[in-house]
Amino acid sequence: MRDSPRNRPLLRLALSLFALRLGATMTAVGLPLLVLQRYGSGLLAALTLALELLPNVLFGAVVGDLVDRGDPRRYAMGGALGGALVIPLVPAASELWQIQVLAFASGIAYAFGVPARMSLRAVAVPAGSELRGNAMLVSAQRLPNLIGPAVAGMLVPFGYSLLFLADAAFALIAALLLIGLPAPAPVPPDDQVRAAPVEQGRAALLAVTLRRMFVDNVRELTRLVAKDRFLAVMTLTSFTYMFGFGVSKLFLPLYALHHYSDVPGMFGYLAAGIGLGASLGGFLAAAFGRFRQGAVYMTVNVVEGICWLLLPLLDHPAPAIAVLVLAGAFEAVGTVVFYAEVQSRLAARMTGRYFALLIPLCDAFLVLGVWVSGALTGFGELGLAALIAIVMAGPALMLAPGLLSGSAREPEREPVAALTAEER
Repeated sequence: MRDSPRNRPLLRLALSLFALRLGATMTAVGLPLLVLQRYGSGLLAALTLALELLPNVLFGAVVGDLVDRGDPRRYAMGGALGGALVIPLVPAASELWQIQVLAFASGIAYAFGVPARMSLRAVAVPAGSELRGNAMLVSAQRLPNLIGPAVAGMLVPFGYSLLFLADAAFALIAALLLIGLPAPAPVPPDDQVRAAPVEQGRAALLAVTLRRMFVDNVRELTRLVAKDRFLAVMTLTSFTYMFGFGVSKLFLPLYALHHYSDVPGMFGYLAAGIGLGASLGGFLAAAFGRFRQGAVYMTVNVVEGICWLLLPLLDHPAPAIAVLVLAGAFEAVGTVVFYAEVQSRLAARMTGRYFALLIPLCDAFLVLGVWVSGALTGFGELGLAALIAIVMAGPALMLAPGLLSGSAREPEREPVAALTAEER
């Protein structure tokens, strides 16, 4: 099993995700602190963070269709290399608008890379091993959340340039690891695109392609999700969860600066606590496979929300980090359940499209959460923490019947493939 060729793509993808995430976690510490300490405004920091996420919202649908029809390896590598070129320029910028332009540019690279890496899961994770395979990939993404912020916290006193340079170096490594990875079979071009009369020229082809991307794909995905109540509920709660996660992206550095101003690099250490819990949760997630997945998913969302609510009540580093370790562990378990259920319930060729449509919507809620947190900084850390708890735990509890009644997996690989073939 260790030497099986089909496991090598999983290892390469896991290592690539690890390297890419390791660098990203270091700049995730550096960017908000850079803006907060230079300009002293939570609203400006929130705007800068939101601009980094905005390209995936604007271009996600187009990028997803390109990934479906092309080679996702090239898009994943191109996104990593593009980020490696832009990221080191951020600390050298002398004006806020320059930082924001660079953040937006790095977001464009992110927009191309994320759906491509999601699509590569289909060739990296063997059929029948969805839970264990996705647990490995989630762990590869979560483990850097421990290492990166902790190292960043130690490097902050020496300046921010080291953080951004490290991110660029790891992005380059992540791109190189994808060389030789097998590519999923591309989605055949739409029949209507192929049938567009040549004499109508590129305008007709563009119109049909855009209709397919923005109308037909969304309607098709909505129909597929609507047939599966469990998957529909998970999809809805992912939006509210990402809103809360967006609030936490500003809440945590503000909390660190206000409560632990005498502890150098505390923001990095708090983020590392989340990473420690996430790495543990990723490794242990497979053990939850014997339980009803709906109950597991609901529980982890509720417990994580409670953890965030408790955080501003703590004024000592040790218990604060411990609470975030617990929050990170439950977040990772929920993520593994989510990925595994999506992969087992949707046809392999629809997985990339599902994530290509889901990710921009999730990022829209993430951007909204960041912006809202910037506007609500006057309510203090407790107010922001309460908002995080409500949007993480509330929807999971309100939609509990859908999670608990639809926990049994009903893979739709054959029916979905037949349906889409007939429609083409």
